[in-house]
This record gives sequence, structure tokens and C-alpha cells, in this order.
Amino acid sequence: MKITENSQKNVLIIGSGSMGYSDQRIHDMWIDKYNLFSKVEQESSIRKGKFKDRIELEGVDWCGTRTIYRYLINGKHESLPLNVFNDVGLYLWNHLFDVNTGRTPVHLFLRQSDPGLGICIPQDTRENFFSFREESDPLEKIYLEGLDK
Repeated sequence: MKITENSQKNVLIIGSGSMGYSDQRIHDMWIDKYNLFSKVEQESSIRKGKFKDRIELEGVDWCGTRTIYRYLINGKHESLPLNVFNDVGLYLWNHLFDVNTGRTPVHLFLRQSDPGLGICIPQDTRENFFSFREESDPLEKIYLEGLDK
């Protein structure tokens, strides 16, 4: 097994229940918009003379309904901080919550060290057919109480 260069930094792992428009993962479109908002916010801060770091989530691996994102600050890979993890979770909750079902299509939302296994994560086991899913809507936890891990 090859260990990746950045194996000790926290990454964001998202899985959403099915493919959305244009064969994209449902969450991909919203992460792209999150990145765009961050870029506009940073450019606006520069014009005002109050520099603000640019935050970007860069997809580095994806398969099926999962995507692994690296957290970049001004283009440099850093460990994903808890406040950004919660911010992205709330952002996705606000855009993906379905009032008819009372949940979002996201079944996996993790902040953990990149194990260097590609799209596979340590939680994948034979018992869950190598397709780990959180038991309840992971974004609901963030919406209701935030996460402290």
C-alpha cells in the first residue's frame, strides 16, 4: 500500500445517495459553488484593502457517490479545520435538505486523516460490503448541534 504525501492531514469525504444532474454527484455542484463564493469573497476583500485567505476544496479522488476533497488555503494544502468542516456541512444542509423526506441525500460526511487508500476508507468492511454509510443524516448532526471532533 502506497502512503500519499499528505497522509496525516485531515480531508473532507462526502458521499451522496445518487447521481444528480449531468451524472455529477449531488454534492459536487454545491462544492463548486462554495469554492466560487470563496473566490469572490477573497477578490472583494482585496479590492477593499482587507486581504482574506482564499479557501478551496479540491476533489482529489472520486468513485461512485464518494468524493475526497483536499482543503487548500491560497493554493496550499492544509489540514481541514473543524470550523470549515461545520461551515461546509451547514452550507450543504441549507441547499440539499428536502422538506418532503426530512433529510438530505448525503450519507457520508467525514473529516479525518487521509489514509492514503484512494476512495476507500478504514470504515469500509466486509460487513458493510465495503461501502460505509453513516446511520443517520450526517448533516443533520451539524445542523442541530455542530460537531466537536
